[in-house]
Amino acid sequence: MFCMAAISLQLNAQDTKGFDKEKVFIGSGVNLGFFNGFILGLNPEIGYSFNRFIDAGLATNVNYFTQNDQYSSIVYRQFTFGGGPFIRIWPANMFFIGGQFEYNSINYSIKENNTVTGRQKLSAPSLLVGGGYGSRFVGRSQFSTSIMVDVLRDVNSPYIDYYGRLQPVLRTTFTFYLRDKKRGR
Repeated sequence: MFCMAAISLQLNAQDTKGFDKEKVFIGSGVNLGFFNGFILGLNPEIGYSFNRFIDAGLATNVNYFTQNDQYSSIVYRQFTFGGGPFIRIWPANMFFIGGQFEYNSINYSIKENNTVTGRQKLSAPSLLVGGGYGSRFVGRSQFSTSIMVDVLRDVNSPYIDYYGRLQPVLRTTFTFYLRDKKRGR
């Protein structure tokens, strides 16, 4: 994915005229996962559109994960904070592939019969990879929906359940480009 980004940057060098603050965007994604458990999260981000194919930037995350043990009354819960760089490659204005590296700090608890029986503070790297659909026109507000999985599969990942199964993450993202007020935009 990074090789494709580098090639695209090189091929579109004629589109690049230096830093343009109107290509800076801010936004947030909402995560929802419901396979083998439940994930709910927010992902504020700031990024830059390098050309008509590539967006990159920094994202943070706050996630809540809960899973009921299928064989007992145990409930596993995680509250996660993290962040890191992301990249999205848009081969067409409506489809993208992307990746986001995160380093996560995790507060983990286990409840049995409504009594907390264990707590841990953990950390884990994650590399979310996937694709999605959305509207992308540099300089305009954007909306996209994606599905991603953690390909690193660290045992402490917030995107891996208690049994080691991947928790696909559905993310809907809204972004807004910064505008130059002097130009009346």
